[in-house]
Amino acid sequence: MFGRRYFLDPDVEAFYVKCWGWLLRNRGADDFGKSPLVLPTADFFPSTDAQGYARATHIFNQVRKITGMEDWPVSLVPQAERAGRVASVGNVQHTGAAAGTFSHSGNSGKVTYDPALIKKPVALIAVFAHELGHYICENIQEDPPGGWDLLEPATDVTACYLGFGVFSANAAFDLTNHTDFDSQGWQSNKLGYLTEAEWSFNIALFCALRGIDHSLAKPHLKAHLFNEVKKAAAYAAKHDLATAIRTDAARRS
Repeated sequence: MFGRRYFLDPDVEAFYVKCWGWLLRNRGADDFGKSPLVLPTADFFPSTDAQGYARATHIFNQVRKITGMEDWPVSLVPQAERAGRVASVGNVQHTGAAAGTFSHSGNSGKVTYDPALIKKPVALIAVFAHELGHYICENIQEDPPGGWDLLEPATDVTACYLGFGVFSANAAFDLTNHTDFDSQGWQSNKLGYLTEAEWSFNIALFCALRGIDHSLAKPHLKAHLFNEVKKAAAYAAKHDLATAIRTDAARRS
């Protein structure tokens, strides 16, 4: 009754703390020290008149530049167009197809993306950050915490490590209204493997480890998400999770 109260389920929380230690141990503090808190501003993503694939490429190249992966060999390939309409009045349609993938093509990486996301740049950037996170994870020799079965959530943490937590959190869940001449309803989209609370927790850890004021994210996060980040930041400070992560990162695998 009077024990420690956790921000997340204790096992889930421990997993994320270990993920950050794993990344810092294998990527190095100097590498992490270059990661900014990436925000949806012109400083990070200059505007462009490009459309279609050219627009996606422009955004992808900006993500690569921010992550320091400009020289990593990787190609960008659009997926086939999908139908995306709600079938009947009052229904909620849940979309579950992969918004992006990462694979190897010879000595190069290959990232695919859903072309419909070009109209949703926040989600598109989140997808690119996740898929480039895969590229990084596949170059780490040490197994991720919990083993390779937990690679996907570890890759989401990698996207946050790269500075893209704000984009990923905002894109994690989207509910939109659909209306046309013969149907109307709602479409829900779940992007990534973390819940909104888990994204908030990881954004707070990123800020704590980088010494960044988490309030910088406030103008760019959904209001309820920033409230969760604020709570998570207070929790991380109270329990000195940054020190726990650095201590874990210092151990030998």
